[in-house]
Amino acid sequence: METVKDHYDKFLGEVYSWILGDFETAYRKNVDLFARLKLAPEQGNCAVDLGCGPGCQSVPLAELGYDVLAIDFCQALIDELAGRIDGLSVKPVCDDVLNFPDHLSRQADLIVCMGDTLVHLPDRKTVQILIRKICDAIRPGGRFIYAIRDYVDYVPQGADRFIPIRSNENQIFTCFLDYRDDVVHVHDVLHQKQGDEWRMKISDYLKLRLDTAGLDEQLTANGLFILDRSVVDGMITVTAQKP
Repeated sequence: METVKDHYDKFLGEVYSWILGDFETAYRKNVDLFARLKLAPEQGNCAVDLGCGPGCQSVPLAELGYDVLAIDFCQALIDELAGRIDGLSVKPVCDDVLNFPDHLSRQADLIVCMGDTLVHLPDRKTVQILIRKICDAIRPGGRFIYAIRDYVDYVPQGADRFIPIRSNENQIFTCFLDYRDDVVHVHDVLHQKQGDEWRMKISDYLKLRLDTAGLDEQLTANGLFILDRSVVDGMITVTAQKP
């Protein structure tokens, strides 16, 4: 079984944006989310995008006016983001998200941690460590936004564990989920057409089954309070603020 980083470096990174379906669609969802949350930075405000991927959050945050530190452990995705900056105030960094404070020169006005970044951490202790670092790094009045899929309330059974992600005439990407007590064993299956033959590549890794109630308790224990919660397309999005 691969580590999550190895899975991205050796398998998923090169097709990640393709399986998203369309960068513009993912980007637009975040534009709408940040508008709903009424993010209105002042000049020089600092934002951190943890697990930034190809920039679906970083780009709209920079367009709003934030100076964005965008950090991800996958070099291929960081390189892709670098190609999208086009004069925007985004600093792409390839590093473990736990090391994000090393790349900050001041406290952040906003930290976002979207997609599966939190559930990709190796264990719950690491999640607690990251949350403490996030809460310490946010200035008074600053906000933290996280989003994760619901891996707790709904457990797929039988054929529902097979999820067709995306396909075209040359590639087919399918995901198989095996739910355990504390983790989800994920098998990503990529079929690629080479000439007249189809070749299959498989990589597997573990995701944490995190409960947002537990995450919110950790945030409040570290001095933040919950401002907003929403569920859209199976993604639970929570906004917290430091008094």
